[in-house]
Amino acid sequence: MPADVLASIEVVRATWRDVGALVKLDRRCFKPIDAYAWYEFLGLCLWPGVLALKALSEGRLVGFIAGDPRKQDGHTIIVTLAVDPKYQRGGIGERLLREVEARSTLPRLQLMVRKSNLPALHLYRKLNYAIVETWPHYYEDGEDAYVMEKTLTPNPLPIRERESRSGG
Repeated sequence: MPADVLASIEVVRATWRDVGALVKLDRRCFKPIDAYAWYEFLGLCLWPGVLALKALSEGRLVGFIAGDPRKQDGHTIIVTLAVDPKYQRGGIGERLLREVEARSTLPRLQLMVRKSNLPALHLYRKLNYAIVETWPHYYEDGEDAYVMEKTLTPNPLPIRERESRSGG
């Protein structure tokens, strides 16, 4: 994918109107055993607080991510991340992850990934997600999942604000 395509990608909130396109994207990206039902996408788009974001290229849906804040657990779970196969390995997945990281109000992010999904593991490691646990037989076909986690670094205060707090 040319670099100028990534620059033209628009990331905006997904709505219930996107459900049909999200289902089609999901089917292009995942095995049927891992695919979500239409009503699950509807829930992700409608549930208050869920960060449901879509990536658009010239108005066409090319990526989707959903982050579900779990305040009681102190983290946001990345429920799903999908990038159209024609657009994969071009930075869209990274951009979507960074958008959720920037918008998350909780200090940690967590996700589950198939042990065999090497491209996803590479991306998550690149973005400083670490394997914190293995869940045996997590997927319906019996494959294990890695639980990966990242602690977000809070943005430092602007210099003026730091100086005024320290009396400088």
